Amino acid sequence: MGYKDAVDLYDDHSNCLAKDVPIQALSPLYNPYMGEVLDLFKRTAFVDLANLEKCMKLGRGGWETRIGRDEIQMPWYSRDLPIVERSEEIAKKMKEKMARYGDGKEELVRLILGGKFIVVKIPERMMKISASRDPALTWTMVALCQAVAETFNLDPETDPSGCNMLNAAVWGRYPQSPELPPGGPVFGFLKQSNTVDGLGCGFRGTTINHIVALTNKRTLDAVALTTILEQGAQWETGNALGWFERYHLLGAAYQGFNANNLVLDLVKENKEGTIGDVAISTVRRAVEDGIINVKRTFPSGYKHYATGDFPLWNAYGCAGALAAVIVNCGASRAGQSASSVLAYFGDQLIFETGGLPDPDAGRLQGAGQGFAFYTHSIYGGAGPGAYTLDHVVVRHTSGFLTPCISAAMCLDSGTQLFSPEMTSSAFFGLRDEIPLLEEPLKKVAGSAEEVGRKLAKAG
Repeated sequence: MGYKDAVDLYDDHSNCLAKDVPIQALSPLYNPYMGEVLDLFKRTAFVDLANLEKCMKLGRGGWETRIGRDEIQMPWYSRDLPIVERSEEIAKKMKEKMARYGDGKEELVRLILGGKFIVVKIPERMMKISASRDPALTWTMVALCQAVAETFNLDPETDPSGCNMLNAAVWGRYPQSPELPPGGPVFGFLKQSNTVDGLGCGFRGTTINHIVALTNKRTLDAVALTTILEQGAQWETGNALGWFERYHLLGAAYQGFNANNLVLDLVKENKEGTIGDVAISTVRRAVEDGIINVKRTFPSGYKHYATGDFPLWNAYGCAGALAAVIVNCGASRAGQSASSVLAYFGDQLIFETGGLPDPDAGRLQGAGQGFAFYTHSIYGGAGPGAYTLDHVVVRHTSGFLTPCISAAMCLDSGTQLFSPEMTSSAFFGLRDEIPLLEEPLKKVAGSAEEVGRKLAKAG
């Protein structure tokens, strides 16, 4: 703690949400709302009872891909169980198994959406002694299997085939296959830990389209929620510790939480412009704010700029990159071009400044170029929103690329095969049942303002 930087935070209508917020208040270590979101993501799981009922009825289990859920069907083991009809009994039995470990205050098991879904929040006591976030899945799946078996008298001694079918429908081929069935009856916000590659990348184990759905395709809210998850991961990996703390805090403030209305100002200024125009505006704003200055002017009039504050210049560059994506994808109402914008916006800034470092010291451009290849070629044009934050292509930035992709997919008008409606339809319904995720940008700002007041009193 102890940085002098303070910012004002703005919403997507240019309304000021919080004034003179110290950037430390935007750290997940100090911002209570950011901490609550991260806690929600790692402790929560969902049960799709209608999905489970269908799997049991058709004898489905053990599939390996989301689009291949019918690849294994064993009707001779099927069970026609009215699981949704008896959802209250199942939820009650699951709650009884978990409530004894709770604090009596939190609602650990909740039936929603007309009895078709169950929301499970793992007791904090369990998470404190856990080495990972996996209890969100393991506890939920074990409790679910026991509750369904008890409700429908599936006894291992008298009906081993029925119990095995239930196990296959919920757990898939695990542990023979390390991954739980994609699109299965039990899922969480985050991927299971053994499928996330890289130390401390757990909070990156969610799909961009899920975030878009959870924020109801509201652009700056999706950016804010993505930033919370990305910066949570950056702290967990140690990337934001010590030398690079201010670098991350400023980048998250300006790009992720629209500090000083920079992102929206750049968008408005270039509403009829190009990504090159956004780059020019970014440089102009940085000059006006004293972030960069002219070091040398060549005979041709070309200016070579310098900066005495690289972390702040980087924050302006990352905000500019987000604004460029919004301008470009907003004009076409298509998310596909986001990768191309990110692949070349850095060059635009370099040309305009005479060589100042581009956003995230080249990581944004490098990841953007790889992302352009993967979204346009090798996967046959896979949608940008279908990627997880920890994907091998997009994870190499300091958390400043995926907020731009989330924005692009919010602005997409349905051009994608892998649209949020296709890959993440459940999350559109679930978002209405999770008040914590409503207006994340506004809540981050309110929480940060509160932290700022406490710091002022302490100082």
